[in-house]
Amino acid sequence: MNPMTDAQGRNPAGPVVEGPLPEDGATPESPAAGEAAGFPPAGSAGGAAGPAIGAASPSPPHDEASGQGEPEVTAAGTAAPETAGPGAEEPAGVPPCPGGQAVQVRPGDTLFLLAQRHGVPLAAVILANPQLVDPGRIVPGQWICIPSAPPGCPGGRLVVVRPGDSLSAIGQRHGVPVEAMIAANPQLADPDRIVPGQIVCVPRAPSSCAGSLYVVEPGDTLQAIAGRFGVTLEALIAANPQITNPDRIRPGEVVCVPSTAGD
Repeated sequence: MNPMTDAQGRNPAGPVVEGPLPEDGATPESPAAGEAAGFPPAGSAGGAAGPAIGAASPSPPHDEASGQGEPEVTAAGTAAPETAGPGAEEPAGVPPCPGGQAVQVRPGDTLFLLAQRHGVPLAAVILANPQLVDPGRIVPGQWICIPSAPPGCPGGRLVVVRPGDSLSAIGQRHGVPVEAMIAANPQLADPDRIVPGQIVCVPRAPSSCAGSLYVVEPGDTLQAIAGRFGVTLEALIAANPQITNPDRIRPGEVVCVPSTAGD
């Protein structure tokens, strides 16, 4: 069953679906309502991808590396959409996709599969495609924006850049230092240049840091980080009140390493 529909194939909650957070722990934020919502983790029973409704008979797969299987290009220079099948909706036009890439839905595709294929969180793909009335229902030939997004956002939230935004402004809005914003968004080639519609991670991070910010790596513990930087575990815990469980930190989180042991 598609994770975004009920047993009758309906999506009673609309495009925002309540449920467990994605595997990366990111909480997406809608730019319009500013509300956070969870999405099923990749690989979970609830996140299993089903075939797209209205799929046509299979066509040769598109090899993104070699260019094999590219859709036919019309005289106008736009790719001719694949046939969606009898009774299917007309394929949608190419949506705005600042900093990302627009891809065409293939038979059997779901947003989950597209996100997995391009290494982008499902929540980010949903946020980047507000034109979708029902994210659980896409059809072959339709165009979807695959945003340039962080590979994960553990314990934080994904937000859509608004006109006039900067990483500093977004960080201030959420009480996160700009250094933590930069550390949590390695996909940005130039942290000083972001455009409306891009997806960025607002990490779980201390609101202030009298020391240095450190991005948690796989296998890290607070005890190991404290030992590495020569501070006491108690000082490290005290400098990171945003960590509710000191025994559980995840790669990608941002922690404050205090400058003086014991402070």
